[in-house]
Amino acid sequence: MQQLQIHSPALGQQQLAGGYAKHLLSYEPDQNPIIAATSTQAFLNEVVASEARYFGRDFLLQEEPQILSLKEPQPPSLTIEEQPARFYRFRYESQIEKDSGRVGGLLLGRSSTDGNKSFVRVRVSGIDPDVHSQLQLTVCTVSAEEKAPHPYYLHGDHCSNGYFQLNKSVDSLRDSGGEWEITFERLAVICIIRKTKKDIENGMEARRRNVPQLPNCLTAPSTQYTTKNFGRIRLAFSLSFSDVFGREWQLSTVFSDPIVSEKENKTIQVDCLNPVEVPKEGGSMLAIHTSTPTTGIQKSDIKVHFTVFNEVTGKRTEFVADVKEVKKHLLQVRTPDLRYATVSERQKCSVIVHSHGGKSQQLSIMVLRDPSNSSKWNLGMIPHSGTAVKRARPS
Repeated sequence: MQQLQIHSPALGQQQLAGGYAKHLLSYEPDQNPIIAATSTQAFLNEVVASEARYFGRDFLLQEEPQILSLKEPQPPSLTIEEQPARFYRFRYESQIEKDSGRVGGLLLGRSSTDGNKSFVRVRVSGIDPDVHSQLQLTVCTVSAEEKAPHPYYLHGDHCSNGYFQLNKSVDSLRDSGGEWEITFERLAVICIIRKTKKDIENGMEARRRNVPQLPNCLTAPSTQYTTKNFGRIRLAFSLSFSDVFGREWQLSTVFSDPIVSEKENKTIQVDCLNPVEVPKEGGSMLAIHTSTPTTGIQKSDIKVHFTVFNEVTGKRTEFVADVKEVKKHLLQVRTPDLRYATVSERQKCSVIVHSHGGKSQQLSIMVLRDPSNSSKWNLGMIPHSGTAVKRARPS
C-alpha cells in the first residue's frame, strides 16, 4: 500500500496557519483518494460542509476540505526503466568548481557499453489531463542500506543545491498518451574529498539545509558514516503533482538499485582452471586462478556457476556452488554432481564466477564418466598451481 501526502489550500473563513493543511493518506488502486467529483450527486454524497459553491469543475469549501474516495481515475505512477550502473567513480568538487556547466563524469545506465551508452531513465505513467495539472520530479541521494540522507550530491542538468528537480505542466493535447519519460543524460554524483568526521558533519548539514525531505525516507542515518559505508548510495525519486483543484499530492519515494564506488569494484577476473578434467560424480576440488587479487572479498560474496548443455534433450542445466576457500589469486570450489545433466561420456561444462553483481568471463572444463579406477581423480584433494598441471584457458 502506497502513501500520498496532500497539501490542501484551506479556503474561506476557517483559513489555517500558513494557508495549507497537510494530510498523509493511504490508498489502494481501487480506492484512489483524489478530489475529482464528476457530478453534483457524487459531491453531495461524499462531502459534508456547511456551505459550498460549485461551478462546473470548481468548488470552494468554507470548512477544511474533505477527502473523497473514488475508484477512478488513478494517480500517476513512477517506474525506473533503466537502473544506474552498479559501479561509478564519484566526482570531486574540483572537477566542476571552475566551470559550473561541466558535469565532471556522467552517471551511465546499467545496460551501457563502450559502443552504446545508455543513461538512467524513469517513466511516469497514468497522466490524466482531466485530473492532473502539474507534475514535479525530485531526485536526490540516500544511503544504500538505510535510505537515509547522504552528503554526496547531484550535479548536472536541472540540478541546484545538490538535488535534481523538473516540473511539467500537463497539457490535454501534448499529454494525451498519459506518459512522461525522463532520461538523465547529464548527471553526476559529487563526493566529499576528505572524509574526516568534521567533513562529514559539514556535508550532512549542507544536505539538511538544501535538499527537501522526501516521503518514506529517514530524516537522518541511525549511525555515523565512516569510510567503510560511505561509498554506497541510491538515487531517490519522488513524484508529486497538483490536481485541477490546486491540491498537491506526493507519492511514495522510489529508490534505485545501489550505486557503489568504483574503488569497491570486486568483479573477479579469472585466468584458468586446474584441473581441466573432472568426473561427473562431483566432489572434486577445483582451483580457479584469478588475474586480479581477491583481497577483501568474502566467500559469501562469491558463487561459481557450472552450466552443461545436453545435446540430446537440448536442455541447459546450471549448478551453483559455494567457494570453499579464497586466497589472493586463487578460489577453491568443489564440483557439483553432473551425472543427471548429461548422458555423454565426455561433456564440456562452462564455469563463470559471480561476485558483487558482476561476473567473470567464461572458462571451460571437461567432465567425464568416472572410470573404475577413481583414485586417479584425487577427490577431495586441493590441486596445486604450477606449470606441471595442465590448465584450461578462457574459451
